[in-house]
Amino acid sequence: PAALFIIILFLVLISPGIKPGIDLKGGTSIILRSDKLLDKGALEGALREKYSLSELKVNSVSSPSGYGLNIEFSEEKELARSQNLLGQAKAALASSPENASALALQAMDAASKFTERPDTSQNPTPQEAVEIATATVSAAEESFNIGIQQTIQQTFQLGDNLRISQREVGATLGQSFYNQGIMAGFFGFILVVIIVFLFFREFVPSAAIIAALAFDILGAMAMMAVLGIPVTLSTIPALLMLIGISIDANILLTTRVLMRKDTSAGQRAHDSMITGLTMTAAQLAALLAMMGLSYFWQIHVVFEISVVLFFGVAADIIATWLMNAPVLLWYVEGKHQRGALK
Repeated sequence: PAALFIIILFLVLISPGIKPGIDLKGGTSIILRSDKLLDKGALEGALREKYSLSELKVNSVSSPSGYGLNIEFSEEKELARSQNLLGQAKAALASSPENASALALQAMDAASKFTERPDTSQNPTPQEAVEIATATVSAAEESFNIGIQQTIQQTFQLGDNLRISQREVGATLGQSFYNQGIMAGFFGFILVVIIVFLFFREFVPSAAIIAALAFDILGAMAMMAVLGIPVTLSTIPALLMLIGISIDANILLTTRVLMRKDTSAGQRAHDSMITGLTMTAAQLAALLAMMGLSYFWQIHVVFEISVVLFFGVAADIIATWLMNAPVLLWYVEGKHQRGALK
C-alpha cells in the first residue's frame, strides 16, 4: 500500500494530473446526440479552422442507444479579448475617460470578427463609446453562439436528427463553485477526523482509519486522472460520498478488534473481513449496474459519479484489509504483549 500510495500521488499531482472541468474553471460545454455515427475529427477540424478556441476537447460517445459528441472549450480568444477590453473600459470610465474611450474602440475591433463594427467616425463621447462597445460585444457573443451551432449543423448535415444542448459557465462562477467544493471537502474530512478520534481515543487506530480514508479518495482521483475525468460539480459530490462509504468497513474492523474480547484479535479481524468484503461486493455490484445503465442511456453525470465511486470503493479493499488491518493487529498485539510484561 505504501508503494501504491506513492504511485497514486504521482498520478494525481504530476502526470497525468487531476484537472478541473468546465464547471469549475469556466467555459462552454456542448453535447450532441444523434442516431447516426458522428465524425469527431471532422468537427474538431472545422471548429479549429473557424475559431480560436482555447483548450478545445471533442470526445465521442457511443452506446446501443445512440451516438454523441461532448465538446468543451474554455473561451474563444478574440471574443474573450473583446470582453476583457470592455471590462477595462468600464472600470476606467470614471477615472480616465479618454483611456476608457480608447479601450472601448479596441473592444469593438476585437468583436468585429463576429459582428459588424459600428461606425465611430463621429467621435462619440467616452460614455457613448462604452455603451456602443457593450452592445457590440453582446452582439458578438450572440453571433458566436449561433455560429458554433451552425458550424456543427453544416459539418454533419443531419437537420432535426441532431440534438444539441449548450451550457456556459463564467470564470467567476466556476471559481466560486471550485472554492465551495474545496471547503466542503475540507470541512467534511476534518469533521470525520474529529469524530473518529473522539470515538476511539487512541492515536494509532484513529490515524489508520484516516490514512485509509485518504487512500480511498486519492485512489479514486488517480483513476480520474488516468481516464481523463475532470473534477466537476458531479465528481466532487462523488468524492465526498467516499468519505461515508469508505469509513464504514474501517469503523467495523476497528470496533470489533479493539472492543471485543471474546476471541483472538486475528479471529476478530477475520470475521470483520468477511462482513466488510460482503458489504464492498454489494457496493461494487450496484455501482457496476449504475455504470452500465448510465453508459447505455448516455447519462454522462451518473456515469462519472459511478466511475469515481467504483474506483474509490475498490481502493478501499486495499486500504482497509492490506493497510488498516495489519496496522491494527500490530497495535493490539503489541499492546497485549506490553500488558503481559507488566
